[in-house]
Amino acid sequence: FPVTIEGQKRWLITSKIPLTDESGQVIGLVGIGTDITEQKATQELILKLSKSIEQSPVSIEITTTCGIIEYVNPKFCESTGYAPEEVIGKHARILRSDKMPPEIYKDLWGTISSGDVWKKELLNRKRNGSLFWESVTRTAIKNDKGIITNYIALKEDINTRKLMEAELIQAKEKAEESDRLNTYRDWE
Repeated sequence: FPVTIEGQKRWLITSKIPLTDESGQVIGLVGIGTDITEQKATQELILKLSKSIEQSPVSIEITTTCGIIEYVNPKFCESTGYAPEEVIGKHARILRSDKMPPEIYKDLWGTISSGDVWKKELLNRKRNGSLFWESVTRTAIKNDKGIITNYIALKEDINTRKLMEAELIQAKEKAEESDRLNTYRDWE
């Protein structure tokens, strides 16, 4: 690495051509160097961001502004049972369970198309037909001019939590019913 006076390392791409005399003897080199430090830093940042998305513990789905899936990360595939090639090019509604009110989807599209963040819990359907709960945060991706180019969804599987909540509600209702029966017996 060449180092600047300030001690900073720089990336260079160089081309060197031998310089010869009339007899063909190499008497030196002619070199041209271009500083590509910023380009290299940008490549490293892109690689870091790419690895972050690929290795994310949450599902990530990127769609067009019409809802057509363009990208899913490995966690999405693990959570839904779909392979990337089975969902890329399909509408994001492929996961819809039809157990949610239609108004929720109108709210979703209205919110994200205005550039705001939408966050709700959805009951979705896996490839095998089983239902599962996800906490979904969906928002717009905008270009440098502020124009929405895509949407991104970050999804966390909350199925276990929802099942535990349902069990707690059932246990509470059962305990309340038992209390009512005991109170009723005490009055007799």
